[in-house]
Amino acid sequence: MSDRRSGSRHRATKPRVERRAPKGKPGSLRWLRGLLGRPVTLEQRDGRLHLTLLERRRPPEVIRAQECAALCEELRLRLLEHGERHVSVLRPLVAVHDALEKDGWDRVGRLPSALLAKAHMQLLMLIGRERSRALTGMADHLRLLQAAAEAREDRNRRDGVSDDDTMVVVEDADEGDYEALKRAWVTTESPADPASH
Repeated sequence: MSDRRSGSRHRATKPRVERRAPKGKPGSLRWLRGLLGRPVTLEQRDGRLHLTLLERRRPPEVIRAQECAALCEELRLRLLEHGERHVSVLRPLVAVHDALEKDGWDRVGRLPSALLAKAHMQLLMLIGRERSRALTGMADHLRLLQAAAEAREDRNRRDGVSDDDTMVVVEDADEGDYEALKRAWVTTESPADPASH
């Protein structure tokens, strides 16, 4: 009877074996082959790059966040290839990138349909120069979000929701654009109106 109790105690204190650990003695060829069969990534810690093993079973929200981050990175690199002068022309696509990076596809889906249409067209132009599977998928997703935004805006117009209730898109402008808009605004003012001065 005492042998059974000591045997059960011995089993309880036995350390758990990590099932996903590579098989074989650490440092052996079998161990190395098992180790390299696992997915790896580069992580930046304390300003240095480290090779890190990825967990094979990741939650779906983690997978979506990583895919979204990779897509944003690829789009950012494509936008930067065109230089600062062209990026100002690609403002709708930059707005989509920023929304996607900040809050994911939900935020992109809340953008106005006109902006999504321009961003979709600009993304198709980028893809036309150099094919990318990820960006092609993004273009398809943008087209669907644009159709959903148009339907939402049509429904809001029918229901009497004013444009003030929809999302406002703010774009950066340089000093030249500001001065041109200021001159255009001044020409619309009536010179006889004393309250405007």
